[in-house]
Amino acid sequence: MKKISFYILPFFIFTLFVFAGIQSTKKTAQFKLIENTKSFVAGNPITLVFQCSSKTASADLYLIHSYSKIIVNAKNENGKLVFKLPLLFTEKTGNVNWYLISNSEKKSFGNFKITPNNNTQTEIENYLGPRTILTGNQNFTMIVTVPTDGYDNPKEDNTLVLIKDQFLENTTTESIKTAHFIAWKNIYSRTQAGKMLVSSQCEQTSTREIETDIYPSIATDFNIRYERNHDFADGNQITKLITTSITDQYGNQVSDGTLVTFYITNSSNIVLKTYAATINGVAIGQILHPDHKETYRIKAYVTGIAESPSITINYKPLIEKFPYTFSKNNRTITVGPLTSFMNQIVPNGIKVELKIIHNNQVIETKQVDSYEGKARFTLSPSFYKEKQYQFEITTLGITQKTKIISYEIH
Repeated sequence: MKKISFYILPFFIFTLFVFAGIQSTKKTAQFKLIENTKSFVAGNPITLVFQCSSKTASADLYLIHSYSKIIVNAKNENGKLVFKLPLLFTEKTGNVNWYLISNSEKKSFGNFKITPNNNTQTEIENYLGPRTILTGNQNFTMIVTVPTDGYDNPKEDNTLVLIKDQFLENTTTESIKTAHFIAWKNIYSRTQAGKMLVSSQCEQTSTREIETDIYPSIATDFNIRYERNHDFADGNQITKLITTSITDQYGNQVSDGTLVTFYITNSSNIVLKTYAATINGVAIGQILHPDHKETYRIKAYVTGIAESPSITINYKPLIEKFPYTFSKNNRTITVGPLTSFMNQIVPNGIKVELKIIHNNQVIETKQVDSYEGKARFTLSPSFYKEKQYQFEITTLGITQKTKIISYEIH
C-alpha cells in the first residue's frame, strides 16, 4: 500500500499544475491607455497606445467623429497595442469618441478633441447678400465670414475678424469675434445710390472686395410737359411727352429703364396709351398727331408707385374744306388735292371716307388712303344700278355732302 500511494501523489500534483495552466490562459487580457491626451491639433499625427497584459492579444479601435466613423487595426509591439489614426481623419476638427473592442467585447472607451491648427495659413470664406439693395436706412445687406485654418476647419469661437465696407469717400471698419464659427454684420444702405465694397480680414489674411449695388428706392410724384413742331392735326407729326427728372425720396434719379405709362384721353373719352423708359431719370414718350381737330388730356404713371398731374393738348384742324370732282360719267370721284396749313400737299396715307347714300339711307361706306394729296373712288355700274346717289365725304375731321348725282341706266 505504501508503494501505491507514493506513485499516485506526484500524478495528482502534476494534474493540478496542468489544470491551473489551462485556466490561466483563459484569463481576459487587460488593456490600459498609456497617455490619455484630451486635445490634439488638426494635421498633427494622432497615435493611441494601450498597455496590454498579453503579448499575443489583439483589439480594434472604433472611432466616432462628426466627419466619419472608422475602425483602426492595432499593431502589437511587445505587449503594447499601437493605433495610428489616418492622416485625413486627423485633419478634421471636432470631438472624437473611441471604443476599444476585443473579441467583440468593449474593453475600454474614452474621447478627445481635435482643435484648429493656428500654425497654418488662415483662409476666409465670405458670403454677402443681397447683392442689390435700395437707398434708405431701413435696407441692408449681410456679410457672413467663416475664417478657417489650412485644413478648412472653422476657427474657434472668439477669433477676431475685421469687417470693412467702403462707400464713396467713407470707409468703415468693425471688429467682430466669431460665434458658432462665424462672424457676421448687417451693413445698412445709404441715402445715396452707388456701389458699396465689402471685405474682411482675419489675422494676416484679407479677402477680395465684394460689390453691392445701392439702387434708388421707389419713385416719387413728378410732372410732365410736351413738345411739338406745330399744333395742327395733320396725322403726321410727332408730339413728345417729357417727364421731369423722376427721383426717389432722397433725390436720387430712378434707375434707367423705369417704365412710365402715358394715359391719353381724347374728347370722345377713348383712352390711348404710350410707354417710355427712363434714361438719366427722364422718360420721353411719343404720340402721333390726330388727323382731325382734337383735345388730349394726358396723365403719366410709374405704375402703382408715382404719378403726374394731368396736362391738356389741343390740336387745330388742318383744313377748313377740301375740293372734290366727278368724272367718267360721274362714276369716278376724286377728292383733293388736299393741302396743309402752308398750302403744301398733305402726307400720303390720310384717310378719306366715302358714304354712298340712296333715298336718304347709307347703303355702303368706302375708305381709301390719300396718295400725293388725292383719293379716288370708282362706282361700278354693275353694282350701283340706281339712277340717283348722294355722297358724304369725310377727311381730316371735315365732312362735306354732295348734291344728288344722277346716272344713266342702260
